[in-house]
Amino acid sequence: MATLAIPAAMAGMGGWAFGTMGATIGWAIGSMITQEDTEVAMPSIGDLRLQTSQYGVMIPLVAGKQRMAGNIIWTTDKVAHQVTQRSGGKGGFSGGVETTVTTYSVSMAITICSGPILGITRMWSDGTIVADANSGQKKSPGKIYLGNDSQTPDPTMQAHEGAGNVPSYRGISYIVIEDFDLGASGRVPMFSFEVVKQDGF
Repeated sequence: MATLAIPAAMAGMGGWAFGTMGATIGWAIGSMITQEDTEVAMPSIGDLRLQTSQYGVMIPLVAGKQRMAGNIIWTTDKVAHQVTQRSGGKGGFSGGVETTVTTYSVSMAITICSGPILGITRMWSDGTIVADANSGQKKSPGKIYLGNDSQTPDPTMQAHEGAGNVPSYRGISYIVIEDFDLGASGRVPMFSFEVVKQDGF
């Protein structure tokens, strides 16, 4: 009842002093004073598992330039990030809507093909180009290993797994992406890569 009593009282005072327009303004001011905060929590995902990656899948051989799909071989748990935003509420009065949005990020390693390769010219995420070496405007979101015989274990993977617990994956080209933004859906996109290799396997 208090939520109606205060606007009604303000409308009465405004109407007594300024007529119909005063009553309208008084009601609006009274409504803002009694407006309660509203909290909205955006849904978060309950299952934090990544998309399926195949164990024991054959490593592709590449000659020339080809577009390849990757295979996830290592990943961290998804990390949740919550951001709270307030909207509404005017003139310093209480009220408005408080919205909490949860987004996710993950670090992962994706094998590409048998190495060594010369490089990766383009990279797609769900069909959208996220890296393009030809234009030089979009750089790779991760560290690329060409698959030569001298490559060493990735430091990001070692930081999570410990020194001595991460193989070098020599002879295999792969990419390690750190803290990739998955947005609010938490879904890991499908990655593909345009690989350049000398003729022959």
